[in-house]
Amino acid sequence: MKDFIPQIKSQIKQQVYLDGSKSISNRSLIIAAIAQGQTKFENLPNSADVLACIAALKELGCQLEHSRDSKTLVIQGCSGVFANLDAKIFCNESGTLTRFIIPMLAVQSTGKYYVYAKQRMMDRPLADQLKPLEKLGMLANYHQKAYAMPLTIIAKSLDGGYIEVDGEKSSQFASGLLMAAPFMHRGLRLNSITDHKQPYLDMTTKVMAEFGVTVDIDENIYTANKSQYISPSNYVVEPDVSTASYFWAFAAITGSTIKVMHVTKNSKQGDIKFLEVLEKIGCQVNYYNDGIEVTGNNQLRGIQVNMRNFSDTFMTLAAIACFAKGDTHISGLSHTRGQESDRIAAMAEGLSKLGIYVETTQDSILISPARSKFKPAEVDSHNDHRIAMSLALLGLKYQGVIVNNAAAVSKTCPDYFDRMRALVG
Repeated sequence: MKDFIPQIKSQIKQQVYLDGSKSISNRSLIIAAIAQGQTKFENLPNSADVLACIAALKELGCQLEHSRDSKTLVIQGCSGVFANLDAKIFCNESGTLTRFIIPMLAVQSTGKYYVYAKQRMMDRPLADQLKPLEKLGMLANYHQKAYAMPLTIIAKSLDGGYIEVDGEKSSQFASGLLMAAPFMHRGLRLNSITDHKQPYLDMTTKVMAEFGVTVDIDENIYTANKSQYISPSNYVVEPDVSTASYFWAFAAITGSTIKVMHVTKNSKQGDIKFLEVLEKIGCQVNYYNDGIEVTGNNQLRGIQVNMRNFSDTFMTLAAIACFAKGDTHISGLSHTRGQESDRIAAMAEGLSKLGIYVETTQDSILISPARSKFKPAEVDSHNDHRIAMSLALLGLKYQGVIVNNAAAVSKTCPDYFDRMRALVG
């Protein structure tokens, strides 16, 4: 599937309403499934990752009613014990589902759970999560290669205790372990070794707290005691800030004003820091009780920034940087080479095809508008939703930007191109 965003004819001022955060949704859905009590979700996104999570919970025997039209879901918690002891869990291409569900299966007292995914997902390394789980007592059979899917988990409960994980690799590994900690006999003291902040792990602890489990944090050591999640009854998923970044980028690139509704400065999502970057490059950012508004201008500045702690938005900035005065250098990105695609390489390839001058290192990307000369081209998403959405933004100013494999946007924002076209008018 090919798609594009048409050139904008004039500046606009619009409000945008977005679906809930994929990251929060998958955390809270899995916790609600294993909690005591019934939970009603509102503003649940219809993204591929969340639908994969819902399908997995159904396969595990969870009782739920889901309305895609109203974006609501009601789930009856299983109080720590999944009903289907012989489930086959398909994770599709969802990293969050993979990393969150495996520890939850490992802490079950009995059952055999076969876990698999699409090939690209099965190619992604899991050793940094599976080895700590084995140290905690998990039994698993690896059917093709060690520490990779497909695998079968032979559940027998986990004792818990102290464990170290490499926080530099992926906070999703640590989040999955922490979410399962209340069902370990001794709870869990998790040392996530890193020199950086861990906003996604902090998001996990906030969601856990909303379901009644407190995590004590002492620098990089997270302690969760044996406990039980309790449903808050109603759970409204806050809008997805990573997706919001593309609509704020629309404003930055075109000099328009876009207000994303129901996002607040106190968001649980680490990508809220992207707004600081927008201010740094010259955008005006206004914070309101009911949303956050960004206004662009025609004098955007090139900047140097380390985006290690909110790297899902580095591709959004790379797209904006094509229209700035001066070079933009984005660092702290080495871990993104092992995500849905090699994101540094994929972004550099797409921008280069469009005539944008790009330099890369293992950890960084540089965009130089002064050395660029745009040319129309078809660019490839590499089946990565963030690459597709970011590269398409160049079409707001340049004619002839066509994105191949554009259907990748279904992972987080299935109606992305329709919504962008509606804004352009």
